Amino acid sequence: MKKILIVFTIIAFAACSSKDDSGDANTNEFEQIETTLPLAQWEISKLIEGQSDHTADFESFIFTFNEDGTVLAQNDLFTENGTWSYDNSSSSSEELKLQFSETTPFDEINEDWDIVSVSSSKIELSHISGGNGDIELLTFSKL
Repeated sequence: MKKILIVFTIIAFAACSSKDDSGDANTNEFEQIETTLPLAQWEISKLIEGQSDHTADFESFIFTFNEDGTVLAQNDLFTENGTWSYDNSSSSSEELKLQFSETTPFDEINEDWDIVSVSSSKIELSHISGGNGDIELLTFSKL
């Protein structure tokens, strides 16, 4: 009987891991982005890809994020329609997915962006480029 108890004890200890698996859990740390974005109009205050600054490509555009997952980017001459969504299904990060047409310059922001920070006045995002591994940084600032 003692042998069986010892075997069960060893199995129980072996089954327990000192490694905490909670790192794989979705935290929803940035889920407020779903309510923050539709509350205001936004501008791109930073778009950096590696060593290249593309912020000026968007300097005249105002972004309006709607609760239904649509987004409008408008300036005096042009309106671009797109979609956005918050995604927390990745085990590594929470993401803001932006999808516009492949029209320049909007093709630059068609990505699944990792959410870095969310406040009522600023949304900071990052993405690692699949082509060359450059880090891209995108910041929306509230108008």
